[in-house]
Amino acid sequence: MANVVLVHGMRAGGWLWHEVTNQICNAEHKFFTPTLTGLGVRAHLLTADINLETHIMDILKRY
Repeated sequence: MANVVLVHGMRAGGWLWHEVTNQICNAEHKFFTPTLTGLGVRAHLLTADINLETHIMDILKRY
């Protein structure tokens, strides 16, 4: 079993991967599609302090 984290780029969110995960979904694999701080539905959290470290911590804290 594999755990797969798919991370979106700028101006997107975890929703971006919905179709992809539906197409390659396999009962033996688990997909995670987080939305990073300050982007997508979390855009309201955007501040000048958000950087790559923030996004790395988004992933590490969640998974």
